[in-house]
Amino acid sequence: MIDRSNFSIIGIVLGLIIFCLFLFSPPADGISKTGWITAGVALLMTVWWISEAVPIYITGIIPLIIFPLTDVFKIKTVATSYSHPLVLLFLGGFIIASALEKTGLHKRIALRILKFFGTSQSNILAGFMFTTALLSMWVSNTASTIMMLPIAMSVIVIFNKEVKVVNSKNEFSKALLLSIAYSASIGGTATLIGTPTNIMLVSILNDTYGYEISFAQWLKIGLPIVIILIPISWLYLSNIIFKLSNKSSNEVDKIIIKLNKQLGKASFAEKVVAFIFILTASLWILRRKINQEFNLDLNDTSIGLLGALLLFMIPINKKERSINWETASKIPWGVLLLVGGGISLSSAIKSSGLGEWIGSFSFLFNDLNPYLLILFSLVLIVFLTELNSNTATVATFIPILIVLTVDLNYNPLFFIIPVTIAASCAFMLPIATPPNAVIFGSGKIKIQDMVVTGFFLNIIAISVVGAISLVIFNMLGYQLDVRPEWIN
Repeated sequence: MIDRSNFSIIGIVLGLIIFCLFLFSPPADGISKTGWITAGVALLMTVWWISEAVPIYITGIIPLIIFPLTDVFKIKTVATSYSHPLVLLFLGGFIIASALEKTGLHKRIALRILKFFGTSQSNILAGFMFTTALLSMWVSNTASTIMMLPIAMSVIVIFNKEVKVVNSKNEFSKALLLSIAYSASIGGTATLIGTPTNIMLVSILNDTYGYEISFAQWLKIGLPIVIILIPISWLYLSNIIFKLSNKSSNEVDKIIIKLNKQLGKASFAEKVVAFIFILTASLWILRRKINQEFNLDLNDTSIGLLGALLLFMIPINKKERSINWETASKIPWGVLLLVGGGISLSSAIKSSGLGEWIGSFSFLFNDLNPYLLILFSLVLIVFLTELNSNTATVATFIPILIVLTVDLNYNPLFFIIPVTIAASCAFMLPIATPPNAVIFGSGKIKIQDMVVTGFFLNIIAISVVGAISLVIFNMLGYQLDVRPEWIN
């Protein structure tokens, strides 16, 4: 059996061999040498992302090295992808999320919501899912999962003391832990900063095609999907896969009250961070109306960075500001490299002619119903993401999917937005998403539980994301068979 380290070595060697074949062989008919080399870089990055030959974030810097050496792009051109405005938007979002975690405001929000939902097993599940999804809209899904896990473990201990039937204990424990992982992944799809895949897609569209999707526009699509998918997932977990009780627990009530007392009254630091968080979110949502009313040129990136700057400026006492550099330096900087690498690769695919060459094969799909093509794309991405980083999957396949759908004279938004959202809906394996890995690491979940539960939830997510996306697009006036103006 091949262990993980050997698999990584195989990935390194295989990726380099594939790249060298493209580098030193003559290009195929209909494509330039530059496009041929770009194809080799794309396959190299894909193999390394899938095999995790090196950390997936480091794979993101390959364009900075290979494109200038092979004269695909100059170094200055490549480097602009890594400082793209939407990459900087993600940076601002990370800093604001760090302040939420530093002050403990996210924990206060979580406990208040749990207290509201009630203490029966099914209600607790609903409370945890709603809370985790809400937090994941603004904080990384990994952070929200890590934050909710110890609270969940405390609740599980209480129920294990109260419930005498072993099967009932195990059912509730599994359901609660899996619900945290699943709702963290689902919740992140609601906002532009909720997960790197959203930023990756929007960055590719903005940088390669000059098409902008604002924070508010994304919210119109992502939020309804989350609002519908979270309750369906709750019903699936609490009533179909696991049979949970509807009886309230006085002991769980007590532990939530105890945790709230331990937090005490909201500190001045929490109030400052809450104010800046609400201000930033409001500006993101109302940006277009503010620009029209006051003739301004606010953009999502500037708003996010303004929120981060205010956190560094406003003091919470004589010695401290709302956030310091020590806290901010712990944000996941590697994600910014990964997104930058994806933008650079997408730009190269278009400018080198590789995109047009790939599009020349679109005739293979001429007779396929477009709705079946959307469904096929969703299934492919979700189950591929079970074995690969969702951000890497989006970075690899979105540029190709855009080219193919445009050549088929379809509006690519009908394909790429649902696919990007669905990339966060891989629920079967621990390696599929960080929340899955965190919950599996608790030692309370067996992999077969995750596979069986996650497989059917994958199918549910594919159906919901596909159907709701189509309904929303039609409500917003988009047409599937009309090629948009921004495609040139």
